[in-house]
Amino acid sequence: MEKKENYSISADEIHIGKGVRIADGVTISGGYDYATSKPIPAKKVVIGDGVFLASNIEIICPSIEIGDYTMIREHTMISGYQDAKIGSCCWIGQGCILNTHGGLTIGNGVGIGAGSQLWSHIRFGDTLEGCKWESVAPMVVEDDVWFVGHCLVSPIHAKAKSMAMLGSVITRDMEENHIYAGVPAKDITDKLGTQYEDVPVDKKYEVMTGQLEIFYKKNPQFPRSIRIVKDSTNLEENDKTVFDVSNRTYTKRLTEEEIEFMKFLLVKIKFYPKQ
Repeated sequence: MEKKENYSISADEIHIGKGVRIADGVTISGGYDYATSKPIPAKKVVIGDGVFLASNIEIICPSIEIGDYTMIREHTMISGYQDAKIGSCCWIGQGCILNTHGGLTIGNGVGIGAGSQLWSHIRFGDTLEGCKWESVAPMVVEDDVWFVGHCLVSPIHAKAKSMAMLGSVITRDMEENHIYAGVPAKDITDKLGTQYEDVPVDKKYEVMTGQLEIFYKKNPQFPRSIRIVKDSTNLEENDKTVFDVSNRTYTKRLTEEEIEFMKFLLVKIKFYPKQ
């Protein structure tokens, strides 16, 4: 792990993976004791392999898990009363707010553009005086969802591969592979089509082998221990990292070559460890 001196993680249990980069001004804790001016330790902090936390990020919640190769950009805040779980290969842009009051679950390969806000509660008015606007609900964002940027999201369930265009205000659940836009956001899939289309395995193989060759031209120092295949069901190569384009998985070995190749692929191409 590449360390910077000016960051703070306060937790009873801390797990930090290989190849992690944490910039200055990052603070992670379970809360803040205003009487003593000291952070309250979180129960658990898990930061996966290859994660990058940019400068001046503040995370305050009981526990947080961040998956492999996720990148969180500058001045983002993640806070609330419940746990947060963020998957692998996610991108969270500059100045985002992610609230965990109702619980926050974000899947793999999720993009949250700069300035976006994801809220799991609504609370301010005086309930004793009769304010009816007070609620808490889980925020669930499935794999490959993309909030393009400056999106405002209430506690919803965003299903896999759904997408919200720039500046959308999302107040209702998002259906799988549908596209939304507007204030409030409406389904415009019939106008723009879906975010994802089917790609043949042969085409995926062609693209990945091409990407690997570009990577090796830029990094001739590596011993070429990465292999691209169309099916790894019966394949055993303990000395290589195998990327299987048929199911989007790779055999995780955490070599320097593998880590650098994963970084090279992101954010456009995403793979996940074979279980």
